[in-house]
Amino acid sequence: MDTNFSLFNQINSLCYWLLNFSDYRSSIILDADSDVYSICIKHGGVELYSNEIKGFSKRNPRFLEHELDAIVAGLLHLKQNVDTKRSA
Repeated sequence: MDTNFSLFNQINSLCYWLLNFSDYRSSIILDADSDVYSICIKHGGVELYSNEIKGFSKRNPRFLEHELDAIVAGLLHLKQNVDTKRSA
């Protein structure tokens, strides 16, 4: 679970970075009642990235790690695009 916790921290940090250094807006929701973890990134009201993990607490830890890792990769790609546009 330590790896998953680290991935959660990366996701939160990347979303915070996008909020501070771009005009992208993000929302992260962990809904314990419906057992869903979701993330959404928007730019100008248009959804650029979204991911939802249903049955979050029941996921196999290794499978969950891969899903969270994919979210981190998607957010890093957005961050890279923002950095490229800022330096141009």
